[in-house]
Amino acid sequence: MRHLPHLALSFALAVGLTALTISNASAQAASAPAQLTQLAPLAPLAPDALFARVSPAVWVLQASDAQGKVLAVGTAVATGTGSAVTSCQLLAKAASVTLKRDNVSYGATLEFPDAERDLCQLRVPNLPGPPLALAPAGSLQVGMPLYTVGSPRGRELTLGIGMLAGLRRGNAGQLEALQLNTAPAAGMGGAGLFDAQGRLAGLVSAASIVTGSAELAMPASWIAELPTRGRVAVERMAALPPSAPSAGASVARPSVVEYRLLDRLTGMSRPVVYRADASPPDGAISFNSGGWVEKPGGEVVGVTTAIAGEFDAVMPPGGWAGEILKQKTVWSTRYSSVLGGMRVNMDLNAVAADNTTLAVAGRNLNVVRIEYRGYTQRFANAGAVVGNQYGHYRADAWFSPELGRVVRFEVQTRGGSLTGVFHINEVLELVDIR
Repeated sequence: MRHLPHLALSFALAVGLTALTISNASAQAASAPAQLTQLAPLAPLAPDALFARVSPAVWVLQASDAQGKVLAVGTAVATGTGSAVTSCQLLAKAASVTLKRDNVSYGATLEFPDAERDLCQLRVPNLPGPPLALAPAGSLQVGMPLYTVGSPRGRELTLGIGMLAGLRRGNAGQLEALQLNTAPAAGMGGAGLFDAQGRLAGLVSAASIVTGSAELAMPASWIAELPTRGRVAVERMAALPPSAPSAGASVARPSVVEYRLLDRLTGMSRPVVYRADASPPDGAISFNSGGWVEKPGGEVVGVTTAIAGEFDAVMPPGGWAGEILKQKTVWSTRYSSVLGGMRVNMDLNAVAADNTTLAVAGRNLNVVRIEYRGYTQRFANAGAVVGNQYGHYRADAWFSPELGRVVRFEVQTRGGSLTGVFHINEVLELVDIR
């Protein structure tokens, strides 16, 4: 891993911010997570005593733009002297971040970003860091009480009492989320979740609150991984070109774009063909009688007919490479899609992972691989608000700036409930463009 001295990248590269800089990660390698102490088990505390113990580590967070306009308020938790953690979602598009409580305030800069998990660490010079115990992941038990301490909508600190309803794990058994029995109050993004001994067990994700899945929280065990994951994210962004791949007017207007869609669950494959319309909208490219409309260069304007499976059915606004065209390498997207009578809610974090070469239709193309990770909610009835099917979501899109389109797309997702289940494992590959 190469050293990055005096690194100053904007949040436009980190979590969609425009001016807030990332502090030198190498100089801070022994910062907050190392200061979290693993204390011996303590007797359960009364709620008032617990609040008195942990509240000095909880701060009101305020994110503002370059003109000083407040964009978001929430909570940050001090993890040691000069360091705090919060939900990355609160920092989106901010030029400055301040931690406040009573009449005291501290300026903060991004130190370690992990937008994929919505967990960011801030460097906060002079911030006092009272010893804060971290609850070991092995100590988390379904049914144990959890206490939420945060500042709803930037107001005074409050204490909430709930219960750990479940531990969500990935296919490899890794802890992916804490399931709460009740959702925290609105505006509690970044709030700390503490066990009965006053140890930090997790944090509330602001992104989950926005998407209606606020009963899911981030495990505090992730904090120890922030220096490693944050440095990898920063170095990955530094290795990418200084601007997004150009998708200028030289991209031809194809008459036919043909893919092949493979369903890995059944082994069945079929062609997917987009034929250009004779009279497209002004300044746009239209396929299949307006079923797919895009701008020259690749940004998708709209999709009304899903012929390419998941690729079409849950297309993000602007397309699977839309934010790359806007010169972002890390971003979050939350949206709803309604096609074929089904409504799908998507909550995704995206990373432009690397630049590589991919053989496509007999040509070697330079492509950007984009990773999407997150969650999906599916309603069989587009107008339903209950009976949803919920699952994890994982997709990778390979975008060719030369062709101005995604040339390969892989997706895996599964989930469901008593109302139904879904399981999708598809690969879409470009086979011809002319």
